[in-house]
Amino acid sequence: MDDAALFAGLYPSLRAFAAVTGSVDVEPDDLVQEAVARTLRHHRLVDLDDAGAYLRRAIVNLAANRRRSMARFRLAFARLDRVEEGQSPAYPSDLNDLLRLEPDARALLYMIEVEGHSYAVAAGVLGITEEAARARAVRARRRLRADGEGAGNE
Repeated sequence: MDDAALFAGLYPSLRAFAAVTGSVDVEPDDLVQEAVARTLRHHRLVDLDDAGAYLRRAIVNLAANRRRSMARFRLAFARLDRVEEGQSPAYPSDLNDLLRLEPDARALLYMIEVEGHSYAVAAGVLGITEEAARARAVRARRRLRADGEGAGNE
């Protein structure tokens, strides 16, 4: 018996197994095809002790991998939806305040205040003059102070 004949005999039961094992958004034929393709990269089907059991295990593994990857996508999209709706991710309040600043202002303050770089170094990274870096830092700090004072009054 060759691989094609063995696969033809196993296919109906493998497809039914994949339909039950996989999630509803995955075609059973896709799971079977991927399991067979991955198996054939390393083995001939006729050389396996129990090709049906081997392929079923491969289908289970592929379905589990798909389920895990879809869970990561769902989490990422949920976070994206919150950000698009104007809701901030759950960060400490200091970070929420910083997120209200423009990205270049955040980068500037981070390099100066957290990393301890000079204005000259931060300016070089941002592609601005040292004087512009100083002015932007002053404006960013002023905005943070104003936002902090406004939050205390609410």
